[in-house]
Amino acid sequence: MKGNKLHFLILLLFSALQLVAQERIITGRIFDSNNSTPLPGVNVSIQGTTLGSITDFEGNFKIPIPEGSSNLLVSFIGYENKVVEIGSQNEFSIYLVEDIEQLEEVVVVGYGVAKKSDITGAVASVDAEDLTVIATENVEKALQGRVAGVQVTSASDPGGTAKVRIRGVGTINNSDPLYVVDGFPMNDITHIAPTDVESMEVLKDASATAIYGSRGANGVILITTKKGKSLTKPVFTFNAQAGVSQPTKTIKMANASQYSKLRLESNGFGEGSDEYNYLKETYESGTVGTDWQDEILKNGSFQNYNFGIAGGSDNNQYNFSTSYVKNDGIIDHNDMERFFVKFNNNSKLTKWLNFSQGIAYTRTDRSLLNKNFDNGSPFIVALWADPISPVYDEDGNYARTEWSNKNNPRRIVDEEQYKRAIINRFVGSLKMDAQLSKDIVFTSNFGVDYQINSQKKYAPEFFVSPNENRPVSELDEIRNQRTNWVWSNYINYTKKIGKSSFGAMVGGEMQYWQYNNINATGFDIPHNEKLRYMSAAQGTSYIAGSSQNISTIASGFARINYNYDSRYMLTATVRADGSSRFAEGNRWGIFPSFSAGWNLKEEAFLKSAEHLTELKFRAGWGQVGNQSSAGENDYLSAVTNNQRYVIDGKVVEGRIPTAMSNQDLKWETAEMTNFGLDIGLFDDAITLSAEYFIKNTIDMIVPMPVPIYVGAQPPAANVGSMRNNGFEFTANYRNIDHEFKWNIGFNITAIKNTVVELGGVGFIDAGSIGGLGFTTRTEVDHPMAYYYGYTTGGIFRSDEDIQAHVGPNGELLQPNAQVGDLKFLDLNNDGKIDDDDRSNLGSFIPKFTGSINLGGEYKGFDLNLFFTGSYGAQIVNAQKFYIESSKVVLNQTENYYNNRFHPVDNPNGNMHRVSADDPNNNMRFSDQYIEDGSYLRLQNIQLGYTFNDNIKSKMFVKKFRIYASIDNAFTITGYKGYDPSNIGDLKGDPLGQGVDMGTYPTSRIYSAGVNVTF
Repeated sequence: MKGNKLHFLILLLFSALQLVAQERIITGRIFDSNNSTPLPGVNVSIQGTTLGSITDFEGNFKIPIPEGSSNLLVSFIGYENKVVEIGSQNEFSIYLVEDIEQLEEVVVVGYGVAKKSDITGAVASVDAEDLTVIATENVEKALQGRVAGVQVTSASDPGGTAKVRIRGVGTINNSDPLYVVDGFPMNDITHIAPTDVESMEVLKDASATAIYGSRGANGVILITTKKGKSLTKPVFTFNAQAGVSQPTKTIKMANASQYSKLRLESNGFGEGSDEYNYLKETYESGTVGTDWQDEILKNGSFQNYNFGIAGGSDNNQYNFSTSYVKNDGIIDHNDMERFFVKFNNNSKLTKWLNFSQGIAYTRTDRSLLNKNFDNGSPFIVALWADPISPVYDEDGNYARTEWSNKNNPRRIVDEEQYKRAIINRFVGSLKMDAQLSKDIVFTSNFGVDYQINSQKKYAPEFFVSPNENRPVSELDEIRNQRTNWVWSNYINYTKKIGKSSFGAMVGGEMQYWQYNNINATGFDIPHNEKLRYMSAAQGTSYIAGSSQNISTIASGFARINYNYDSRYMLTATVRADGSSRFAEGNRWGIFPSFSAGWNLKEEAFLKSAEHLTELKFRAGWGQVGNQSSAGENDYLSAVTNNQRYVIDGKVVEGRIPTAMSNQDLKWETAEMTNFGLDIGLFDDAITLSAEYFIKNTIDMIVPMPVPIYVGAQPPAANVGSMRNNGFEFTANYRNIDHEFKWNIGFNITAIKNTVVELGGVGFIDAGSIGGLGFTTRTEVDHPMAYYYGYTTGGIFRSDEDIQAHVGPNGELLQPNAQVGDLKFLDLNNDGKIDDDDRSNLGSFIPKFTGSINLGGEYKGFDLNLFFTGSYGAQIVNAQKFYIESSKVVLNQTENYYNNRFHPVDNPNGNMHRVSADDPNNNMRFSDQYIEDGSYLRLQNIQLGYTFNDNIKSKMFVKKFRIYASIDNAFTITGYKGYDPSNIGDLKGDPLGQGVDMGTYPTSRIYSAGVNVTF
C-alpha cells in the first residue's frame, strides 16, 4: 500500500514538471498608436480562455502561456480590440488604435446620456480640469467665464456664495439655476469639491431643460462626480495647493490733513473755535492720520489638499476622495475651514443588475462676517471713519471716531472672532440599474440631503463712549436643519433598425423638502469661552423664535428621440409637475419641448469634404416652469401671532394677517426658442458654435399694489412677462501635432432684456438707499431694474451760468444754486426741476460678456492664461452718497478732494462744491452716481512642469506635476469701487441689481501646488 502511494506521488510530480516544461512566460508592453504613450489598465488575455493579465502603469504585462495557445486578445475601453498571434515570440510591443465610435464624446442629459453629435438642444460641456485651476473650494466660482451665456458673480470672502445666471435674468424673482448632482436635483452644491467633478454640462434652452419641468426655467447644471473604472489597479492621487492673498485694490481716502481742509470748507465750525483751530492746525501740518482700510485689512492665506483612490474590477468599481480647504481672508477673524469626504461605489450584482451608492459628507466651520454694508460692516465704516481719530486712546482702549461720529472699525473687526457657524451636511444616494432586456433599462435612484446648521454670535459688553457702548453682553444662537429627499424611477428604451435609431424614456419622481429653525437670544453672558452658552445667561429675559416649512413636488416625465443615419435628429419631451406651493386648482403644470437637428456633414454632398468634421444645425422650442418664484405659502394669507393688546385693563394675545393671499396663483413659465450651429474643421482642431435664443417669461409673479391702510403685504399675481433674447458664440483652436502644443478658446455672449408686461402695475421702484431713496425702476419696455434719476450738465462755474439756466418762460430752474453746484437738466422742458425730469440712466445688464483662454505645452512645461471680461454694464456707486458728499461729515475720497470745485483752491474742479446745508440738493440720485462697469481681468495665469518618465520611474509615480499660479492677476477697469465683477443684488433683491453699497474686496492669490498620481 505504501509503495502504491509512493508511485502515485512520483507520477504526480513528473506530470507537474512536464506541464511546467510545456508552459512559457511571455512579456510585453501596450502603447497608444497615435503618440506611443504606454497604456495602463489594458486587459490582455489568451483568446478562448479566462487566463489573462492587466498592464501596469507603464503598460507592461506578463502572462504564462499554456501549450497550444495561439492568440492574445487585447482590449481596452476607447480602443479597438486587437488579436495578436503568439507564435514563438516571447516579447511583444503592441499598439492599439482608438475606436472612433467609442471615443465620440458622451454628455449627460436629463435622466440619461447621449452622444454629443446627437444633441439637439443648447448643451455646453465644461472641462473638469478647468474647474480646478483657480484657488477656490466652490464649484460655482470655478465656472466663471467657462461657458458662453453663463454669468457668475462671486462673493470674495472665504466661503462666500456665487450667483449664477444662465442667459440673463429671466424674472424679477428667483433666477437661480437648478443643479443635478449624480441624478439628484438640488439648489446648493457646496458639498462638492472641484476635484471631485468628473463632468459638467450646462443645459441652457427649454428643449434641454424641459425634462426638469417646474425647475428648469433658469437653466440646469448637471454634475457627475468621479467614479471608479473597471479592470484597473488602485490609482492614488494627491493634489496640494497653498498660497497667500492680498487685496487687489483699496479705495483711496482723504488723509487727516485733507479731511480737515474739507471740514473747514463746510463752515461747520466758527472761526476761532477750538474745533476750527484744531482742524486748521491738522491741515497745515500735513498730518496723515489713520488709514482705516489699512487697519482692518491684511494678507490672507489659502490651502487646499486632496487625496483620492480609485480602481475596480469587472464586478465592482470604487472612488474615494477627501479634501481639506482652509481660507484665511484679508481681514482679521474672517476665515473658512471645510472638510470634504466623497465615496462612490458601483457593484455588478448580476449580468443584468447594477447597484451603486454615493456618500458625501461636508463639514464647514466659518466666521460670520457682517456683510450687510451698513453701520455694522467693518468695510463700510472703514471708509466712513475720519482719519483724524486714532485706533486706540492713550490708555490702549478703543478710541471713538469723534469727527465722523462712527463706531471704531478696528473694534468691529475684533468682535468678528465671536461669530461663527458650523454646518454639517450629509448627501447620500442609492441607484439601481436593471437591464430588463437588450433594449430596456430600468433605473431607480433615491437620494437624501440632510443639513444641520449651527450659528453662534456673541457680542461682549464694552464702553468706548456714550455713543458707542454695549452695557450688557448678548448671545444669539440659531439651530436649523434641512431635509431634502428625491426618488426617481424611469425606464430607458433604445432600438436600432437599419439606419434608424429610436430612444424613449418615461418615469416619475417625488421630492420633499423640510426646514426647521429655532433661534434664541440671551443677555448678560460670561465672556469666558467655556461659559459662553445660553444656559449661562445671568439675565432673566430671553428672546426666542422659530420657523418651519414643508414643500413637495410629484412629477411624471417622458422623452422620445429619433435619429436617422446620424443625419436627422428629433427630440420631444414632456413633464407634468404638481407642487404644494400652489392651490389645488393650479397645482399642476405641464411643460413640453421639441427640438431637431440636421447633421449636414453626413449628407452625400459634404461627406467628401475632408477638412469638414462637423456641420450641424439645431432648433428647439419648449416651456419650463419656475416654482422658485413663488413662496411656499403665497396662495395663503399669512397670520402673525404675539400681537398683544390691552382690553379692559387686561393683556390679550392676538393675531393679525400680515400678507394677503391669492388662490389663483400659478406657475411662472419660461417659453424658449433656440437656434444653434455647430462646426468642426480639420479633425476638430477648430470648433465653432453659435446660438441665437429668445426667452419669454410669461405669467411672471408680480406683487400687486394695495393701499397703505390695508396694513398687510400685497398679494402675488401672475400678471407680468419679460423677454430675453441674445446671441452666444464659442470658438476653439488646438494644435497638438507638434512638439510645441498650443490652444486658444474664446466665447462671447450678448443679451437684451425687456420687461413686456406688469399687469397694470405702472412701475416698481427698488434699490433703496437710506437718505438717497430709490435708485432703480422696473417698468414696461425697459430693462429690468434700470437706473432712474436726474441728468446733470456739469457744474455752475459762474453766476452767469446760474442765471442762464432757465426754463421756456425765462424762469430760473435752480434758484438755490451757487457757483460750484451741480446743474440738473429740465428734460421735459416744463420750467422746473422735479421728479418728472428723471429718466433712464443705464442698466447693470452688460452689452456683452466673454472670456479668452490661452494654453501652451513644450517639453513638460505648460502655461495657461485665462481672461474674463464684460462691456457695457453700468453700476450705481452708491457709496458716493456718503464719501463724495457735499456735506462732508464722514471721510471723503481722495478723488473728491482733488476734483471738488473751490473758487480759490480748485477753480477747475469738475465735482460739486462742499456745502454743509446743500441747498441745491446736489446729492439727489442722478447720473453722478453711475459709473462704467466694463472690465477686462486676467482671472488666472498658471505655469507648470510635468516631470518626464525617467524621473517619474525613479520616484515611483505615474505623474508628477508642479505649478505656480496667480488668481486675479490684474483688472483693467474705470470703476472706482472695489470690484465691478462681484457686485450682487442690493440686500438680496434682484430689483436692486448693480447698486453697489460696498463689497468684500477681491483678493489676488499667489499660490503653488503639486499634482501626483501613483
